[in-house]
Amino acid sequence: MSALLLTLWLQVPLTLSEVYTRALERHPLARAIGLMPAIAEAQATTTAGVWDPTLNASLLEKNFKNQLYFTLFNADLKVPLWNALDFKAIYESTGGFSLNPEDVTPAAGLVGAGLSIPLGSGLLIDYRRAAIQKARLYTQMAPYEKQLALAELLLDIAQDYWGWFAAHYKATVYAQQLAVAEGRLRFLREALAQGEATRADTLEAYVEVNLRRQALLAAQADRWKKGLLLQRHLWEEVPLEPAAFLERYRPDSAVPYVPKERWEALIAAHPKLQLYELKRRVAAVERRWAAERLRPRLQAEYFFLRDPDLWRKGWERPFQTNYKFAVTFAMPLYLREARGSLLTARLTLRQLAWEQDFEARSLYNKALGQLGLLDSLWQQTQFQARLVEDLFTLVELENLRFRAGESDLFVINRREREAFSALLGLYELYARYGIELANLQAILAWIP
Repeated sequence: MSALLLTLWLQVPLTLSEVYTRALERHPLARAIGLMPAIAEAQATTTAGVWDPTLNASLLEKNFKNQLYFTLFNADLKVPLWNALDFKAIYESTGGFSLNPEDVTPAAGLVGAGLSIPLGSGLLIDYRRAAIQKARLYTQMAPYEKQLALAELLLDIAQDYWGWFAAHYKATVYAQQLAVAEGRLRFLREALAQGEATRADTLEAYVEVNLRRQALLAAQADRWKKGLLLQRHLWEEVPLEPAAFLERYRPDSAVPYVPKERWEALIAAHPKLQLYELKRRVAAVERRWAAERLRPRLQAEYFFLRDPDLWRKGWERPFQTNYKFAVTFAMPLYLREARGSLLTARLTLRQLAWEQDFEARSLYNKALGQLGLLDSLWQQTQFQARLVEDLFTLVELENLRFRAGESDLFVINRREREAFSALLGLYELYARYGIELANLQAILAWIP
């Protein structure tokens, strides 16, 4: 067992900060989370497609019994502009003896260019500008969503780390217990051979060795299980086998601590609060677009028309000849859809404001309560450390009395169980402190 203890203490310390660093660099989930801003940018690019120019063309021809009734060719280019205007360029070419008079074009065809202008709904903001503004806001949300997701991942890693920490040092304590019991059994067997010890004491020491050996086997199994849970977060260029990982590393009690003077600033800039602010801005865009839809739809289109062979003529009278003009008017009589969308947007804004206020107070109170818990746990660890030191002092004194014939093995075993149990409690307090500190970091969404 001394060889086992030596192996445990000669292992390389692995701190939680090192685990965080390795996980943030190579963890598959961390890499997946890191793609969130790029995905948001890609989605914004998709939304920006509402501003893509479009080119359309169509050809319709009728030929029956070797007679060409008509040929209709139309092509247009539409270029959306930011200020709700649409620039359009058209080309028409027709032929045949059975044309509708309004479709007749010059021999070279007919070209035109003009604008489509919303004079009512859509003048101040339209669905395209609303979509682009919301897409930009969603893109700004992505880094905050990434930070929250990483904070959750690091909390999961920390919980696995401190589980491994507690299991490792529990196995170490049981190995120490077993080493002490085996040493005492050897001493008593030698004393029994010389007639200086009783068989009852030797048998009790033997039973104690077996009890502690069983406890060590259970602790080693738990250490193996908890170590594998942590190792799943470590992705090296050359990954270690589970057995090699557990043989090489041991946990270290050093923890990345959030300074108290920083936690209020972290709450003020918390990603959850920033997300609420951006969601309110999205709702404000939706409210503007809903209010715009209360206005009637009035669309005006004007095109300059020209014969390609005579395109230089006629420009001096653009609104008297050679043009195409259209006005479209539409208005729902009850405006239920627009009024419902506007009311929904207003209520959503109010709802988000109240939720944001509660979230701000909730974060502050959770962090404050967590700090109080951490202070209490830290004081408990200090008291427990002193208790462990005092109990092991009592064990040493009891051993001296036993060698002097003033005590018995039963009392020594009881003293040792108390001391080692207190030592186990100390390591459990360290692990609990580390977990609660990780919970504070998750509350603050702090990425070390």
